[in-house]
Amino acid sequence: MRAWLNLRHAVPARREAFARGLGRLGYTVIDGLTFRPGASDILVTWNRIRDGHTAACAFESRGLPVLVAENASWGNDFQGGHWYTLARGFHNKAGAFPVEGPERWDALTVELAPWRRSGETVVLPQRGIGPPGIAMPLSWTERVHREVGGRIRKHPGQSAARPLCEDLAQAGRVVTWGSGAAIRALMWGIPVRSDMPGWIGEQDNTGAGRLAMLRRLAWAQWQLHEIATGEPMRRLLS
Repeated sequence: MRAWLNLRHAVPARREAFARGLGRLGYTVIDGLTFRPGASDILVTWNRIRDGHTAACAFESRGLPVLVAENASWGNDFQGGHWYTLARGFHNKAGAFPVEGPERWDALTVELAPWRRSGETVVLPQRGIGPPGIAMPLSWTERVHREVGGRIRKHPGQSAARPLCEDLAQAGRVVTWGSGAAIRALMWGIPVRSDMPGWIGEQDNTGAGRLAMLRRLAWAQWQLHEIATGEPMRRLLS
């Protein structure tokens, strides 16, 4: 059994954790991509960008598993940890990972803020990377801004931006395609409208809906020491 490991922007500790975890599941780890996978191969890829998406389609056309890693939906340094998102097929979609009970989220003992009732509208754009249906459409930001008004936050991956907590200090509503920043906004009590169909952070801006979403979301967020055990990958491959 071979696991093709395509982790972009190589970080040694990240690569080591994934390789160790896959090894514990019995896979021989090969760094890179193939477009002609073998019958027992799997692909672990960072997002689904360019050749990574092409390879993922080749695996899926043969009924082979594709596991997709990305930065954590709630931030890589959430609660003092070192987190990543890991799901099957697509990293930012609900239903792409098995969900169990509330215990994983509840163990983090995160205090959620009460809902804000007023404040400015802030549009949270993304970089627009990923396959169609997942990536934010290039026209989305300006179209939505014309519709809802408010202010467009600069994406930190493209230009200098203030820390998110400061930038949303006066926000009373956030509009997003499917940004991880909106997950944190929800924790701070800011109502969120999302336009991405089936977004991993989709909820109804009620206390119960927000909590239920976070309890599901927690099962797609894993720390490096957990990844090194192989357990997150085993769950997705079961």
